[in-house]
Amino acid sequence: MLKITEIKKENMPVSSWSGGTTTEIMIYPEGASYAARDFLFRISTASVELEESDFTNLDGFFRAIASLEGEMLLSHELHCGEIKKRILPLDTVHFFDGGIPTHCVGRARDLNLMTKLGKAEGDLVFAEDGEKVVLPLSKNDFALVYFIESGNARFAEADEDDYLVFTAEGRCALFTVKLTD
Repeated sequence: MLKITEIKKENMPVSSWSGGTTTEIMIYPEGASYAARDFLFRISTASVELEESDFTNLDGFFRAIASLEGEMLLSHELHCGEIKKRILPLDTVHFFDGGIPTHCVGRARDLNLMTKLGKAEGDLVFAEDGEKVVLPLSKNDFALVYFIESGNARFAEADEDDYLVFTAEGRCALFTVKLTD
């Protein structure tokens, strides 16, 4: 059986980061804190308000990022050199280690999924208006549907094998997370 929770935009906490603001859509487990880094996964939006900014180091976490508005060019500093990735609005989803230095060029409003390495794995995809979506979920699997136009979300938690089935209302971002430990 699925437990589904509605999350209204007005109930999502907003805070500042060095390049703008971030809105926490949800954090798991309940009561976890982004500042304490004691979460298994966190889903958020962020405004990138500076033309150039450095992303917060999230060592121990894996990230997925996509743009809702605006184009971003991300540069990652690796031992073997620099890697660049262009993030196009409502199109590109980029996955990377949150502990590597990440520089951003471009103003945008983005979506983020952060999962604790070794404890959770996640994915982020987009669904079109009217698209029928079927997400298979098992125990310790979670899904979050973010309604881009309204900023509201629905969170589904599975306690046994089940499916989250819905028809997209407007453009949606779909997050899935599996606890691995």
